[in-house]
Amino acid sequence: MPSIVIEVNGSPVSTIDLTALQVFGVSVHGALDRNPKAELDASGGNYSDGGCGYLIWIADQELLPTDIVCVRFEAASCRGDQGKTLAQLYPDLEPSTRTDFTISDEMAAEIRARPRLHENFIVQASTSGGHLAKAASDDLNTDFNFSLLWDNSRPDQARVRLSTYCLDDVLARTGGNQQLQTTLSPGESVVFLLLQ
Repeated sequence: MPSIVIEVNGSPVSTIDLTALQVFGVSVHGALDRNPKAELDASGGNYSDGGCGYLIWIADQELLPTDIVCVRFEAASCRGDQGKTLAQLYPDLEPSTRTDFTISDEMAAEIRARPRLHENFIVQASTSGGHLAKAASDDLNTDFNFSLLWDNSRPDQARVRLSTYCLDDVLARTGGNQQLQTTLSPGESVVFLLLQ
């Protein structure tokens, strides 16, 4: 079974053995109205009987402009880091009973009223296979999301996406503007840069 290695600025941050997992994802997300400007997350789980449930390997790690995130999709399993449960990471967090995550008109108005904390962003993603995408913020692209998603139904493939969007895209469920959409095979990697 493959594994995933995550590095920031050339230094290893986490290694994940995918053997016991059903799904695993890495994401870098950010917005002009949020601090920090960009955050790195990595989580996954196995939700079958006897599975590990939901685990987190990286939670809300701040990225600064010029930081480089490299995600390598390794062909062989390796000794991985232990993921943590929500209770382990946030022992004082009250369990949530919320089931409806629809954005109400009041919530949308509050989001629209938020001040911009950053003038702009420029992001880039490139794969070892030669795919390259670069995106910059504007009035219709105020947020970005870079992701790598793996699931055990296609163990020899990891899906990679880079998209930009705004609140209107979220409300309309359009998915925003896809800047990059491709797959990695074992032995390949993807690099994300927060250029500005």
